[in-house]
Amino acid sequence: MSDKVLMILCDGMRPDAVLKCNHPFAEKLMSTARYNPHAQTVFPSWTLPCHMSLFHSVPPSEHGVTGNTFVPGERKGLFEQLRDNEKFTAFFYSWGELKDIYAPYSVCYSHFVSEEFFPHGKVTELLEENCEKFINEYKPDFTFLYLETTDSIGHEIGWGTEEYYKAANHSFGIIEKIMSNLPEDYSVIVLADHGGHDQTHGTEDPIDMTIPLFIKTDFEIDEENFENANIIDIAPTICKIIGTEPSKKWKGKNLLK
Repeated sequence: MSDKVLMILCDGMRPDAVLKCNHPFAEKLMSTARYNPHAQTVFPSWTLPCHMSLFHSVPPSEHGVTGNTFVPGERKGLFEQLRDNEKFTAFFYSWGELKDIYAPYSVCYSHFVSEEFFPHGKVTELLEENCEKFINEYKPDFTFLYLETTDSIGHEIGWGTEEYYKAANHSFGIIEKIMSNLPEDYSVIVLADHGGHDQTHGTEDPIDMTIPLFIKTDFEIDEENFENANIIDIAPTICKIIGTEPSKKWKGKNLLK
């Protein structure tokens, strides 16, 4: 039974991008993992509030971050919960504001690549290469890999454009590479934080609020919970796989039995 987790988040990836990116691994993942194309995120559907809800398992009304500017507060998220249970964690990212989603010293290893100094595709390639190497050498209990390309292209050119689907194709190439070289004792969660329309997001429109969710694990899925999955359900699910208790303050539900 797998007891470690790799979570890959593709910023701004809509469910239609999974189908329209024309990458063979996207199609393969839909058949080899459990896939929910209508999972929900939180409102406002901006990147930082969505990540705060993902890691703290509460809506923005409770964690207090309602825009892409961090608001300090007393919170206990996934990284803090895993630290308290002496679990080894790693974090690979390229959007600087994400440094605030965890308390100081709650992440064991953090690797940052600035998207301001490298092309979008190169950023994700550098993150994947370092993430893959780190996992195979140190085998952390939980690893978070953030891929920014779909969101960046969405803002620059537009969601639903040919360039956007090409960005999704590139992201699935990155996902395929790391999953193909992953140790057997890892479960994998692939999801987005929000969708998007035109060149923006943040609204309550379903195109902004609906996200793709994949779970590849040896654990049995709770069908009802999975069918109604929300981004706040991910942290309790990760705790289930790793074998730690979720925080009593979290509001999300476990998606596994």
